Amino acid sequence: MKHVHEIIGSCEENLFDAALKMVTSGQPLREAIDMIISAQNGALICIGDVQNILMLGNGGFRIDAPVSPQRLFELSKMDGSIVLSGDLKQIICANFHLNPDPDIITAETGMRHRSAARTSAQTDAIVIAISKRRNQTTLYRQGEGVTLDSDEILLQKSNQGLLALQHLRNNLERASIRLSFLEMDDISTVADVAELIIRYVRLINLAVETERFIDFLGDNSGLLRNQLDEIVSGLVDSFTLVIRDYAASPDLQEARKTINALLNLFPQPTNKDVLFLLGYSQELADEDHWSPRGFRAISRISMLDEEAVARIIDEYGSLSAIVSDSKEGFDRMGELGIDNVRAIAKSFMQLRSTI
Repeated sequence: MKHVHEIIGSCEENLFDAALKMVTSGQPLREAIDMIISAQNGALICIGDVQNILMLGNGGFRIDAPVSPQRLFELSKMDGSIVLSGDLKQIICANFHLNPDPDIITAETGMRHRSAARTSAQTDAIVIAISKRRNQTTLYRQGEGVTLDSDEILLQKSNQGLLALQHLRNNLERASIRLSFLEMDDISTVADVAELIIRYVRLINLAVETERFIDFLGDNSGLLRNQLDEIVSGLVDSFTLVIRDYAASPDLQEARKTINALLNLFPQPTNKDVLFLLGYSQELADEDHWSPRGFRAISRISMLDEEAVARIIDEYGSLSAIVSDSKEGFDRMGELGIDNVRAIAKSFMQLRSTI
């Protein structure tokens, strides 16, 4: 199954995602870091943008050897920094003394961490500072730093995230059923729709955050990935149907763009944000009636493919019209050339009775 990022294809990559993936459990660089910490040593490791890194310092000596945890551990015993290629395949040099611009403001206090922060701010390199005194590893990029959590902390965060996700998914399902009930009776409002959309946004954004913790565990992720996949299964597809039901345009590609925009509003969109991104510039009150096109309801009938659903929505225009015609046995649907109209009518009536 695809990862949450791949399914959604929307949330912006965190500044440190690429850096942290280099140090997930099982990766050679992580093994080296663990060895350095276990030996109560410190280290400064620069990754990528080699040309600019070498212009910021002097001394040291060339290595030009393949990267291995053992080599990095031995080289860390020297005072200077270790410079690695961006693909993490080659050790360029070691015992290299960095001299970044001292005028760059940083909140760091230790010499090693100040150098790492300033170097990352002056170059495109990822800089890792391993504290000898605090047994702590900090990754720097573009002058910003993030602490590398231990596997124990990552497991705790992942489990907490999964518990919260399951709770949110349960609440989402209840809210979805409630909205379906209101839609069938044609009494849904702007507030009802906006509430469900905001629940989707909160759930998906938390899923992305939890996925990052699981990814950083690498080989130690265990069953956490499967649990996450199970919780988010079908989530984006159902969200897309909601958007197509209520957006000014029912176009599928436009719906995906709308989801992207909604997910990138933090911490979460307001009702006004939802209306604006759905394409409604005029002021709508929370209590205003809002009728769906029917994508979400009709798509639940398994015998209808996407093309048939699109033809039905195009013909009827709204779920209320579909409900009205269902009482007559879907007379209008028979004119669309859709097969098994009687079976579809029966399935639709069963669907109404189960909501």
